[in-house]
Amino acid sequence: MYGKRKAGLLVLTALLLALCVGAAADEGVFYGQNDHGVGGTIRVAVTMDGDTIKSIKTVEQKETRGLGTTAILQLTKDIVAANSTDVDSVSGATLSSIAFKGAVQQAVEEATGFDPAAAVQLSENEYLGISENGLGGRVMVKAAIADGKITAIDVVEAHESEEIGVAALNQQIPKLIESNGEAVDAITGATITCNALNEAVAQAVAASK
Repeated sequence: MYGKRKAGLLVLTALLLALCVGAAADEGVFYGQNDHGVGGTIRVAVTMDGDTIKSIKTVEQKETRGLGTTAILQLTKDIVAANSTDVDSVSGATLSSIAFKGAVQQAVEEATGFDPAAAVQLSENEYLGISENGLGGRVMVKAAIADGKITAIDVVEAHESEEIGVAALNQQIPKLIESNGEAVDAITGATITCNALNEAVAQAVAASK
């Protein structure tokens, strides 16, 4: 009798393990990180079921209590509800919001195998450059380069703050065209954004050679 009970328990255990493995194949936890929060690194664990964001857990953060922390709680709800990081930043906590969304997006892209360059169409003499070190993560540009000379730079993707980051990108692009891709000095208050743009443009120039 004992032997039969033991055998039955083994079969039941095997079935439960098979069910768990099957669930894990469809649903998993993926980690994302952004180092540009107000307090430094924001790290998240995102549970995915296929292409669906099921839940977000903040693993690490040092944001301002009552401001940045409140923004993270609100954004967690908003992102899961929208199944997208394309949601509004929380007023008064822009930097924390951008960094948090960037961390979540990194995890989602890892889960889905997203290739940022795949959807970008390049014309003749256009070259792609990508930096993952912007305030909100990726800064991606297309640079038109003919005979070794940059004639245009277009920002394809960026997740910087509207008030400071986007303005900095618009100011830096003419300078980078004039310098032919040589890094230019960062604008005060937008160092991270400017450095990411310098890096992306340098990558595009390297691709042209």
